[in-house]
Amino acid sequence: MIAFLKRPLDDFFGRGEAAITVPVMDGPLKPNQRLEEAERLLTAQGLDNLVSASAGILYSSGPVLHKLCGGEVKRFPSVITCLAAHGETLAVGLESGGVFLHGGPRDGQTIGETKLSCPVAVLFFDSDTLIAANGSAEHRAGEWRRDLMSLGRSGSLWRLDLNRNDATRLMDGLAWPSGIALTPQGSLYVSECWRHRLLKVRTHAPGKPETILHGLPAYPGRIFPASRGGYWLTFLSVRNQLVDFVLREHAYRKRMIAEVPERFWMAPGLSSNASFEEPLQGSGLKQMGILKPWAATRSYGLVARCDVALQPVLSYHSRADGMIHGVTSVAEQGDDLLVGAKGPGVLVRLAGVAAIPVAGA
Repeated sequence: MIAFLKRPLDDFFGRGEAAITVPVMDGPLKPNQRLEEAERLLTAQGLDNLVSASAGILYSSGPVLHKLCGGEVKRFPSVITCLAAHGETLAVGLESGGVFLHGGPRDGQTIGETKLSCPVAVLFFDSDTLIAANGSAEHRAGEWRRDLMSLGRSGSLWRLDLNRNDATRLMDGLAWPSGIALTPQGSLYVSECWRHRLLKVRTHAPGKPETILHGLPAYPGRIFPASRGGYWLTFLSVRNQLVDFVLREHAYRKRMIAEVPERFWMAPGLSSNASFEEPLQGSGLKQMGILKPWAATRSYGLVARCDVALQPVLSYHSRADGMIHGVTSVAEQGDDLLVGAKGPGVLVRLAGVAAIPVAGA
């Protein structure tokens, strides 16, 4: 079909990107309460960016890097937006832009300040090369809801050469690439959050990416390798029909952005049910004063275990009536999985789940 005719026809028939049907969570993504039932380890405002480093398990809280059960490691000049470890070296993405290297032989080096205005994910391709995801060219990392509701499509992937202190763009036009991971063959898995899909991208001569999973019922986030093979995939929140409908009603969407405080937008959140002024109130959520687990919700807790092809095989949830919402990062600790819920700022432990074998992993 001629490209310029496709979108008007999709709008008319309500299909393709104009559809407002949301896939159900079933099969390996069938809801449960395992995140809500997990052991709670600590609370820290804005808890994010769990990583297993040579010094132990690290996490961020705003601009401060902490060691689990070990106190403050370093305070940075702005909020930490992503984190990766290689030996003694940490790559730290900052809200102010660019990636800062802490520890190891490159301690103090910064890279990509002028090109990475919104670093949201970073990994070491090798000791001299980083791969970074820039969520948006128009918004900062903390403005992810504004990017979604503005139909942001300005995200990009970058290769950062630490020896030459140079940044090379691999791909652009992405709808908030929120997670990246290496495949066994040296390509990249990429979460394209606002298009609810997972991509496979070649690191050399990228070309057109391969879609390996699409039509997800939630917003995919960061991807972490699992020690027993396969990957852990986090999700910012789940989709619902009302948000998808608002995204297609452009006049209403623009007025909402201009006139309504952001915390009350009809948009996903990392937490909810904190104010009676929030949207989605009434019998759709509560009956006889009780919040229903299956109610439509703006926030949710979800992490999935995937095989080597990034196909989900197991999942762990906190539903609408829970609080372990807005899962943005995980880290393995022996046979246990530590899960960081940024919404409430809570770290929980899923005992023994990292030791579960996964077929194909």
